[in-house]
Amino acid sequence: MRVIHIVQTLVAGGAESMVRTLCPGLAADGVDVQVVSVYPSGLDAAQRAAIRAPVHEIGRRGRTDLSYFPRLVRTLRTLRPDVVHAHLHTGQYAGRAAALMAGVPAIAMTVHGPEPGGPLRRGVDRVLHARTARFIVFTESQRRRYAAEHRVPLERIAVIPNGVVPRTAFASRAELRAQLGLPQDAFVFFNAARLAPEKNQRAAIDAMRAVRDAGFPDALLVIAGTGPLEAELHAHARDTGASEYVRFLGYRADVRELYPAMDAFLQPSHWERMPMALGEAMLAGLPPVMSPWEGWDDMVTGGESALVAAGFDAGALADAMLRAVRDRDALARVAAAAKARACATFDVDAMIRTHAALYAALVRETAR
Repeated sequence: MRVIHIVQTLVAGGAESMVRTLCPGLAADGVDVQVVSVYPSGLDAAQRAAIRAPVHEIGRRGRTDLSYFPRLVRTLRTLRPDVVHAHLHTGQYAGRAAALMAGVPAIAMTVHGPEPGGPLRRGVDRVLHARTARFIVFTESQRRRYAAEHRVPLERIAVIPNGVVPRTAFASRAELRAQLGLPQDAFVFFNAARLAPEKNQRAAIDAMRAVRDAGFPDALLVIAGTGPLEAELHAHARDTGASEYVRFLGYRADVRELYPAMDAFLQPSHWERMPMALGEAMLAGLPPVMSPWEGWDDMVTGGESALVAAGFDAGALADAMLRAVRDRDALARVAAAAKARACATFDVDAMIRTHAALYAALVRETAR
């Protein structure tokens, strides 16, 4: 059984991390798994070895470079997969279209997040959806919503929660704080995400001021990530004086190593599907403070394994953040509950087994 994952690259985001986690597990289970990266994969030598799967780079140079598409089709025809598994925008459109043109027997697509709409894309989706054997989502609420919005039968939508690989060895809190230049006694909120409108970091920066003004002048916000709003968020922090208490780390490949230095994980997003960073933070014992994006209750229990804000604005976020800094004993109980829920929900072996079973089912269906 040969399965080809089609991705944009293999670095940076949650979708890319999921594919890097899936591949070695599938290979260990006997699946002939390979990856087609439309852009350069971004993997270094160690990462390429760890993925345990051949990576074929199509070499697209930019969004205006359309010459990549015939190469993508030829690559799939040469590889002759039983299943193509498409991810993100490139997989959703070019990946599925190329798979159809290459005569791939079965197509699966993970719904990592909403794509921009418009009549043309809706029309293309209708054609491609009809030829997509399975859609994979992370939560039951996402499954119901996707079925209704895209008129896809529920039986063609599989729920497979993201799995998170636990870390067993961390540097000490004091050592990490020294490396990051963080005061040892500060209460630190940590946000690790793409710097993009849906992640709502601007409201988090404004909420941080309210937390400090409420009597916690040593509280800090640390943000790891890069994205289209990077310059704007830096400018907003400078213009509002927040640079004093908001630290931007930029892109960090070692985000999971940093959790012990932090006191709470801040997730202020307007929407999410199943954020990998949140699951990783919970598994590391970092208590979540979060906005009420749709589907949050598939990941956490409000008040028990997370502190959930009443809304998405800076005031609502500040209220939830203040609950964290004011009651450290309650926060410790939230951290313990979050870790227990993550261990039960985000099992990486279950994610791998369920994907392998889905691929096997698709192969059986196409053989009929």
